[in-house]
Amino acid sequence: MQPEFTEVQRFLLDCPPFDELTGEQRQWVAQNIDAAYVNEHNVDALFKQHSPALYIVRSGGFDLLAPDGHLIERLESHDLFGFPSLLSGRPVVNKLKVIEDGIIYIVSAAMFDKLRQHARAFEQYFIRAHGQRLLSEVARRSTAGRGEATVNADASNNRDFNETERLTTNASRPSVTEKSPGYDTLELTIAEVISREPVTVSSTASIREAAELMRDEKVSSVMVTGADLGLHPTSSKLFGILTDRDLRNRVIAQGLSYDIQVNAVMTQAPATVYGRQTLMDALTLMTQHNIHHLPVLDDNDQPIGMITNTDLMRQQRSEPVMLISAINKADTREQLVAEAQHIPAYMQTFAARVHDTTMVGRLLASLTDSMTRKLISLYEQEHGVAPSAYCWIAFGSQGREDQVLSSDQDNGLLLGNGLNEQQLEWFKGLGEYVCTGLNECGIPLCPGDIMASNPDCRRTLDGWLDRFQTWTESPTPKALMYCQIFFDSRMVHGNKRLYQRYRDEVAKLGKSEFFLGNLARLQVSVQVPLGLFNRFRGTESGKDSDLINIKRYGIALINDIVRIYSLQAGLTAPQTLVRLEQLRGSNLLNRKDNQSLAEAWQFLTQLRLQHQLDIWGTDKSKNALDPDELSTLTRRQLKTAFRIIKDCQQGVGLKFGRIG
Repeated sequence: MQPEFTEVQRFLLDCPPFDELTGEQRQWVAQNIDAAYVNEHNVDALFKQHSPALYIVRSGGFDLLAPDGHLIERLESHDLFGFPSLLSGRPVVNKLKVIEDGIIYIVSAAMFDKLRQHARAFEQYFIRAHGQRLLSEVARRSTAGRGEATVNADASNNRDFNETERLTTNASRPSVTEKSPGYDTLELTIAEVISREPVTVSSTASIREAAELMRDEKVSSVMVTGADLGLHPTSSKLFGILTDRDLRNRVIAQGLSYDIQVNAVMTQAPATVYGRQTLMDALTLMTQHNIHHLPVLDDNDQPIGMITNTDLMRQQRSEPVMLISAINKADTREQLVAEAQHIPAYMQTFAARVHDTTMVGRLLASLTDSMTRKLISLYEQEHGVAPSAYCWIAFGSQGREDQVLSSDQDNGLLLGNGLNEQQLEWFKGLGEYVCTGLNECGIPLCPGDIMASNPDCRRTLDGWLDRFQTWTESPTPKALMYCQIFFDSRMVHGNKRLYQRYRDEVAKLGKSEFFLGNLARLQVSVQVPLGLFNRFRGTESGKDSDLINIKRYGIALINDIVRIYSLQAGLTAPQTLVRLEQLRGSNLLNRKDNQSLAEAWQFLTQLRLQHQLDIWGTDKSKNALDPDELSTLTRRQLKTAFRIIKDCQQGVGLKFGRIG
């Protein structure tokens, strides 16, 4: 079935990444693309005939199902699928279930490969979509803006402080030979544990040559490289990876000639990590993609080695991935709750031995994400798949990935528009099931009822946008308080396109000068606990009046300051440190304030974590500490952190709140 040429061109203009092609390239696609009318009677035969290929939903509705029948994604108009097999070379194993008859456009494997070769933006879109660099993006961004001076006329000048007062950060991490006895091996950089030089083979080498190389080098995988004809014509580009499994399944089992080239059977665009990333990054990526070999690159994207699951097993501390794996394998709610009971004890030992405290928040958020997705899966097994597109969203600390063991739930449901009462009832059940399940797993219910079990936090796309618009146009004190939670959001599960529409529209609303001014005035009204002569001032009441709540009057204030700059910049990332990284190089926040806020946030997070470990199991406050119990150095550092916050508060007041 050949679709109408002009109609296809119009459709592709509104369908990323085809909108990034040149007019001539889009015209070529429109002339050569196939279309098929898909219903429950022809779906299996149709995809057997056209597999592998890239499929684009033109109309109708479909469920993409895993081999065991679990829902992977509900597909609607403009959604794409099929590309993982085209990128990895693995056979197609997922099934398509027809919910509503419709038309699907089919881009053949040959067309897909040709577009990848001639349109870099097109190729990069699918590589990102495949998730092969999800964990490396943050690390890459962290170095992108270093050393760039920025200007901010409204920013205050933070005073310099000497080395004994400077806030300690993870930038000065000791070398592998200087690690303390309690240092967790998950914090080692991948480059530190790579045991040998990279074993590579040319993409034009024969399979026989590659197998002989693997035999001689005694390795179970080899990186496939070739000349980079782009900016670095003398360097080697990683094209793919060839493993023992590839040789068994794609060569021997298929009866292929050993003289064909490696690039015909290799896994293209494999997941990769950078040498400066940690073992935890590698462990998480391997678990997400169920792979056992991971090419390692330097900052110039050149191969420097391979890390395998065997390398990671030698480190003997893979509990986080084992814990996540156990959660994912739970077959019942009772099994999930039983596995979750191990989290507090494990996190206490994990937190006590890591130096990079951001790992604790990331791991807890990852565990909460995994429990959430498992509960959603269990609910769908009992009640059927979702009746429409939706997203489960994490707000607050889970959204920012800075959870602690005392963090409660902050979540919501984003639903497609136009739902009927029966469909809304399905999502009501989902919200109640997951929130009560998380509570049983040890994530407390939110005292403020900011949870998907609350109908006020279970809204359609239009409903959420109306709410944000009301908040930004009429920023009452209550609305501003909500905004400090709801603007820090991250999708845990669901329809990516729906969430992106929501997040982009929310970002536009958040740029309102009137709204930012009111948000700034609220933020500046919270006084830093430093009094006359730079003395600490207690923040609590009654018998605890000398204690200082470093969450509310420290960490949260930094989150608030950074959020305001991020809203003005239209950023959508929820994590505070990532927001600061993305603000580097902009004219909104100068380089010095940016670095100072990052250091203060890390110091206060470390201090809070250590305090919680010290008082765990007691009835003492998890966030308020006695400054008189701190060492002289720590007290000086705490005062420095508060001065940084106070100075940056003044900058926010001048820039946004017209307070001077």
